[in-house]
Amino acid sequence: MRRLGRILAVEDLLWAGWLALLRPASGGLFLEGGWVSGFLVLAAAGFWAAALLGERGQARRTGGPLLMSLGLCAIMIDAGLKQVGAPIELRMAHTIAVVVLGAGAAWQHQATRGGAWLDAPRWLRRALSWPFVMVLADMFSGMLEALAAPKAWSSGWTGEQCFSLGFVFLVALPVVFAFFVVAPRTTVCPDVHVTTATWSLRYLWAVATALFGTLVLGPLVA
Repeated sequence: MRRLGRILAVEDLLWAGWLALLRPASGGLFLEGGWVSGFLVLAAAGFWAAALLGERGQARRTGGPLLMSLGLCAIMIDAGLKQVGAPIELRMAHTIAVVVLGAGAAWQHQATRGGAWLDAPRWLRRALSWPFVMVLADMFSGMLEALAAPKAWSSGWTGEQCFSLGFVFLVALPVVFAFFVVAPRTTVCPDVHVTTATWSLRYLWAVATALFGTLVLGPLVA
C-alpha cells in the first residue's frame, strides 16, 4: 500500500473515480451547455488562481508546463463561454483578461525565477485545481472514445487497426496526458518530484480506468 501511495496521488484516485464511474453515467458534461459549462469556466478560473500562487521555499516552476496549463485554461474558458451563450462583450473581456494575466504570469515568472509573489498553502492550491482536474478527466475520456471508439475493439484485428490503436495509445494519448495531467499538476505543485516512470504508470492507470468506464460500464448505463 505504501508503494502504491507513492505512485498514485489523490488526484489520480479522483481521476479514476470520474473516468470509471461518473463519466459513463453522465455521458460527458462540460461542453453541452447549461450550468455545467459555467462550472467549467469557474474551474478553469480556479486553476488560474492556483497557478499564480506559490509557497514559501517551494521548487521553481518551469516555463513550459506553466504556459501549457494556462493556455489550456484559456481555451476551456472560451469553450465554456460559447456553450453558455455568453455575449460577445464577455468573451472579449475574457480575451483581454487572458492577455493581461498572461503577461502578468510571464512577468512574475521572470522576476521571481519561477516563483510567485503571493504565497498560499499547498492544500489550498491543490483544492483550487481539483475542479479543473475533473474537467480534464472528462475531456481525456472523451478523446479516448473519439480516438479509440468501442467499435474498434470488435471489428477484427487487422494490421491497419493494430497500427492505429498503437498510435493512439503510444503517441496521441500520451501527448494528451502530458497536456491534461502532467503540465497542470507540475505547475500547481512544482516541489513534488515525480519520475518519468511514475508518470508512465499513472498514464496506464488513467487509460485502464477510462477503458473500464467506456467499454464495461458505458454499455450498461446507456
